[in-house]
Amino acid sequence: MASGRRKPTPSPKKTGGQNMAEVKEDAVIVLDESSSESEVKKLRERWELACVLNFLNVFEPVIGSGLKLTAEEIEMGLIEPNSSNAQLHIVLLKGIPPVSKLLNGSDAWVSVLRKKLAMWWPWVAEGEIPLTAVKGEEISRYKELEPTCRLLILKVLCEIRADQDDAVSYINDALKQGNQISSFRKDKIGKDANGTSYWYDGNTTIGYRLYKEVNKTGLKTKCKGKACLNLPANCTQWETLATNFEEFCEVVDELSCSKVVAEVAVGKTIANDAIPVVEKLHKKKERSLKRKQTQEMLLLNDFRNSCAVGITRSCRSRRPISYTFDDYDRAIDEAIALTK
Repeated sequence: MASGRRKPTPSPKKTGGQNMAEVKEDAVIVLDESSSESEVKKLRERWELACVLNFLNVFEPVIGSGLKLTAEEIEMGLIEPNSSNAQLHIVLLKGIPPVSKLLNGSDAWVSVLRKKLAMWWPWVAEGEIPLTAVKGEEISRYKELEPTCRLLILKVLCEIRADQDDAVSYINDALKQGNQISSFRKDKIGKDANGTSYWYDGNTTIGYRLYKEVNKTGLKTKCKGKACLNLPANCTQWETLATNFEEFCEVVDELSCSKVVAEVAVGKTIANDAIPVVEKLHKKKERSLKRKQTQEMLLLNDFRNSCAVGITRSCRSRRPISYTFDDYDRAIDEAIALTK
């Protein structure tokens, strides 16, 4: 996937970094629905999000299988920082030596992140660092950042993680064993005459996504003295076309009905390569959801049955009052037995 910063000479070490493309209970976030949808849309229009998801997919064996986050959870963590967002950053930071003792699950990881960015930023990014030292207020400053800005920080952190020795060795060893470079450097699945490219990526943990990259050529004016020169300016617009089975099917139907031969070819590629995989994951999720609903119904029925039977006070016949300890203990035992 393309990068917005300057690109050094490609090498196995930089390739993984350049081409980085179960919901937990505590990940539930209470947000305004329209605001949340707007922020999600902004994130999905950024190629950096695809890079982050691709990095987590490619380097899962290096990072570790314990990090089980879906793309939607990562998005929500970027919109409203939560424990899932902290877990993701801590896992990445632990792979960048020297490892700080502050990575214990608290918000102190933000301070560690700030120091790593200060050290690596000139090598992997351009512009000003959005997270700087503010008299120990890095944590509050991070939470005040825009979601797209937090996404940029996460993408840079993935770049740094890809530069570490274990990640580089993983790529080199895989290439020596005969793996194709496309395993680490994502290739587009199709391109039309207008320069629009289509990308498909994901796995069963993160989920599968379909992207579209539209090349837009405009004119920019460069003036020097009295002379002005119009030069073509190339820019791209990124779009997430599909994130689930229904959306994948809609895209395939739309492309199949196109009058552009290249788009029809892309539709066939998606139908042949992506749809079977996405459908399999979709059915797996449906079965899991049905099992969960069945278990909840069984628990609810058991609760209703217990309420219907009820635990009522037993009607005991009157007995002559006795003040001996034996009779008192016997009455208590009978009451306990009836209750059970």
